[in-house]
Amino acid sequence: MPHLDEIGRNIVRLRKAQGLTQEQVAFRSNISVSRLQDIEYGCQNTTIDTLICLARAFQVDSRILGIFSMTDKEILSEIRGSFRFQHCINGPLQICENIVQLRKTERLTQKELAQMSNVSIARLRDIEHRCANVTTDKLFSIADAFGISLVELGAMSMSEAEVFHLIRRARIRAGMEVHIDAKRIF
Repeated sequence: MPHLDEIGRNIVRLRKAQGLTQEQVAFRSNISVSRLQDIEYGCQNTTIDTLICLARAFQVDSRILGIFSMTDKEILSEIRGSFRFQHCINGPLQICENIVQLRKTERLTQKELAQMSNVSIARLRDIEHRCANVTTDKLFSIADAFGISLVELGAMSMSEAEVFHLIRRARIRAGMEVHIDAKRIF
C-alpha cells in the first residue's frame, strides 16, 4: 500500500527526472515550496486536490502517484484480488464513487462506514459526493475499514491494462526503466 513517504519519493523521482526545481514544481502546482518539501519528505498529510495538481505538473495520473515505483508483481497482487466495478466514473476522483459503490455492495450505511473508519458521517457524505477536499489519511482509514488497500480502492473501476498504461507513462516521465511485459501480466 502506498504511504505518504512513497508518494514523496515518487514526486522527487519525477521532479529530478524532468530537471525541475522545487520552486518550478511548486509554481506549476500552485502550492508553496515548503508544502512541496513536506510532501517530498513524506512528513505531511495532503489532500487529493494537491496530489492532482502535483500529478498534472508532472503530466502523470494522480491515481498511480504512490505506486508506480512498486514492482509489477506487487501492483498485481494489490489489484488482482479485488473485484471490479463496471459503471463508475473514471478519473482522479473516481475513488469517491468507488467508496459509494463498495459501501452499497457491502450493505453498509454511511453511519456504519463512518464508525468503522473513524471518519465523521458529515465528512464521509462530503467525500462520497466529491464535495470535500479529502486528505489521504481519511482515504487510508476508509480503505482499511473495507479491509483493502488504497491501491485496490482506487483501481476498482479500472482494468489492469488501464492501470499499467498509467504506470508505464509515469515510469517514463520519472526516467525509470519501463519493464512491463503485457503478455505475461495479462
